[in-house]
Amino acid sequence: MPHSKILVDTNAYLRLAKTIRPLLFVPFGENEYCLYILPELNEELKGRKLKSKFQWVEEQEYVENRNHFPSVSRKQVQSIRQTFTYIWDHVQTELPGPSRVDALYIAYALELGVPLVTDDRDMTVLASVFDVQVMPTLELLKVMQDCGHVDMKTIDGLCEFWRYSADLPANFAVDYKRLFSKE
Repeated sequence: MPHSKILVDTNAYLRLAKTIRPLLFVPFGENEYCLYILPELNEELKGRKLKSKFQWVEEQEYVENRNHFPSVSRKQVQSIRQTFTYIWDHVQTELPGPSRVDALYIAYALELGVPLVTDDRDMTVLASVFDVQVMPTLELLKVMQDCGHVDMKTIDGLCEFWRYSADLPANFAVDYKRLFSKE
């Protein structure tokens, strides 16, 4: 059965990869969900600011796990490039905020017809303009929990760490209540 690809942006990767190991390229659930990043994430992680805050990303375990990317045909690559150009033009004229990498993630998600995990508000707005399915990090965790890939203890531990490090995803309280409340 082919994998159900899900793209994970830089922010979501950094929130999850240290706890859910390995995070990428590990099928889970009946639908064989499989998380992927784009090669550009590795370029972003080389930046001094991210390197100093997230030293663990240079550990061999994480470097090796980030070597798996969604496979795309030549025709899809050409289509992704064209879509990226269109999306990037939109960003420059209508919606400043998202980065080139954000626009590239959206182009990939659109052309591959896969969901994109992000908590970035600007990126979410841009994705909605192009009808790309966006999934907040907490929603991905709910899918993982429903598939038995993670448990509630892991989810709560992650959430506590995000609180402690002042890195709560946008809409955290509403999403957490909607997805994990026992009411």
